[in-house]
Amino acid sequence: MNIGILGAGNVGKTLGKGLAMAGHRVLISSRDPHDPKHSSWKQEVGDSEGVASFDDAARFGEIIILALSWSCLKDVVEAIDPGYLKNKTVIDVNNAVYFHNGPRLLLDTSAGEIVQTLLPESHVVKTLNTVSDKIMSQPIFKEGIPIMFMSGNNMASKNQVSALLKDLGWVTIVDLGDIRQSRLQESIMLACVISEIQLQSPGSAFTLLTH
Repeated sequence: MNIGILGAGNVGKTLGKGLAMAGHRVLISSRDPHDPKHSSWKQEVGDSEGVASFDDAARFGEIIILALSWSCLKDVVEAIDPGYLKNKTVIDVNNAVYFHNGPRLLLDTSAGEIVQTLLPESHVVKTLNTVSDKIMSQPIFKEGIPIMFMSGNNMASKNQVSALLKDLGWVTIVDLGDIRQSRLQESIMLACVISEIQLQSPGSAFTLLTH
């Protein structure tokens, strides 16, 4: 499948590499796709599509991943030709978090709901926001594999995303419901960040213990 990733930072490159290794064609994107800092990623993924502009990645992808910082997401999305994103599954991995005097959520709503409002003709699915980029792909701990949540309004899109999560190494995937439930996911993320700080255990993730 062709995957267009908006963003070429740690999140975009981690997901791009993981999906390319799983056999997908991946195009990540940047304001400056010719920046030499992207050359090592191109070498790592070999035959994948490389780095391009935001418009090119949006046009290329059958599925789009938003791997942008919250501060620039709205500007980037609104600058893309809307036709390139229409009727596509758009994966939102973002969190709007304020870290001054302790981490807290910036919004009374959720980032997922705002992204769906920005893209009314796309099918937004929220996932992967509860973990750091270092464990978004092949999340293997000595205790096992953590749980991953998703939410969105379109079941066909959630099925697509579930398949991609499995390609990235996730096993237990829980559908929380429609995109309004992304509020839960963003709260779970915040609880994980606070736990990491208090326990001095970065790169952690939650799991569900069952009998």
